[in-house]
Amino acid sequence: MENRKAVIVVLVAVISIVAYNWSSGVITPEEQGALVVLIVGASLWTTEAIPLVATSIMIPLLQSLLGVQSFKDALSPFFDPVVMLLLGGFLLAISVDKQGLDQYFAYQIISKLKADARIVVLVFMMTTGFLSMWISNTASTALMVTMAIRLTNQIKDSKGNFSKIMILGIAYSATAGGLSTLVGTTTCAMAAGFLKEMIGYEITFLEWMAYGLPITLVMILVTWVVLFAIFPTDVKEIPNLELEIGPLDNKQKLTLTVFALSILLWLTSKLPEPIALAIGWEGHGISSSAVAAIIGVAVLVLGLIHERDVAQAKWNTLLLIGGGLSLGSALGVSGLVVRISEYLVMLTGGRSGVLIIALVTVFGLGISIVASNTASAGVFLPIAIGLGSTTGVNPVILAVAVGISTSLDFMLPVGTPPNAIAYSTGKVEIKEMIKAGVLLDLSGAIITILLAWLLWPHII
Repeated sequence: MENRKAVIVVLVAVISIVAYNWSSGVITPEEQGALVVLIVGASLWTTEAIPLVATSIMIPLLQSLLGVQSFKDALSPFFDPVVMLLLGGFLLAISVDKQGLDQYFAYQIISKLKADARIVVLVFMMTTGFLSMWISNTASTALMVTMAIRLTNQIKDSKGNFSKIMILGIAYSATAGGLSTLVGTTTCAMAAGFLKEMIGYEITFLEWMAYGLPITLVMILVTWVVLFAIFPTDVKEIPNLELEIGPLDNKQKLTLTVFALSILLWLTSKLPEPIALAIGWEGHGISSSAVAAIIGVAVLVLGLIHERDVAQAKWNTLLLIGGGLSLGSALGVSGLVVRISEYLVMLTGGRSGVLIIALVTVFGLGISIVASNTASAGVFLPIAIGLGSTTGVNPVILAVAVGISTSLDFMLPVGTPPNAIAYSTGKVEIKEMIKAGVLLDLSGAIITILLAWLLWPHII
């Protein structure tokens, strides 16, 4: 494996040198440098020949060495407002987990459940999707899978398929749920960050929910139907799931208050025009990132988390996002993104809006199948935004399509952490995940394309 990684690094270096020399005189020196940065970033992120974070740190370094932009300018995206948005979201999620509030939410919904088996599965899926809107999809999956296994162990399942439906339904719903909010999954926040960085457009928290929440709801329902169709079961009714949970203590109540206020502040940053006109208030005007900073300060000052808990935030993910935004900055500053966009226009055979939307959606999903979704978004988001600017298709639509499609992989255990958790239970085989995942990947792409084409233009 180490030899393979060394060979990949050497090949990437050789390809970069050849591309740099070949493009001399064809494109500007700044574009040459950005081309090398793109090749190195995309190749090493996709193959993981070196740690993903190392590649992220290498991106601004290469920019300064190749004359794309100064090291200071190349580093600035590493603390872009979107990084603060996710950091605040991570700290809120840590406090919710530490105080056991996620368990309280789940238990309140599930504990009294006794109904038709299909309805029980749907309730588990909807609960997981809701939790994943606000906390890590890994944490929500782990929590709900634990309860699902406890439940399925109490029932007679002669075909063994009901447990598969429950486990996969939870994992897939966690992935779908994260698409609903800017803090639900990193690629959504990255799409917002790239739009702000490249064209100055700021997506509000509520506006993103208008894009993502319909996809979440439709995908959960589609997943529910697909899983029951693929895995027939004779389980008809579910017994009560006996769970014990006491009343909220003072810290849990305080955490719940902070959680509720966080959602309220995020949703009311800037209200949609019809609502603003009706009530005579446009919103408080504090950006989503500033709200996240307030949350971070609050959970620390109120003692809901300790300073040592901050280490649990996904710093590797934040560095990945910084590297992706830095790469996007290099492509934009150098002008290379325009050239790439022109080439992609040629591939579409014209300027058909729906064809361009389909291109970026399918391409984003395809990259994420073989690479980290964060890395995939980092590579393709600036290209998609540039493509929109070149073709006249709204770049906001294309960026949102990429932000969502790069987190739509349901096929493989390595695709997402929820998939890995589902596979680790031993209840599901890889071939079964692929069987269901292919259908859901295709469904997700089609749903995204249709909504982007028919609905999203009316939201912007």
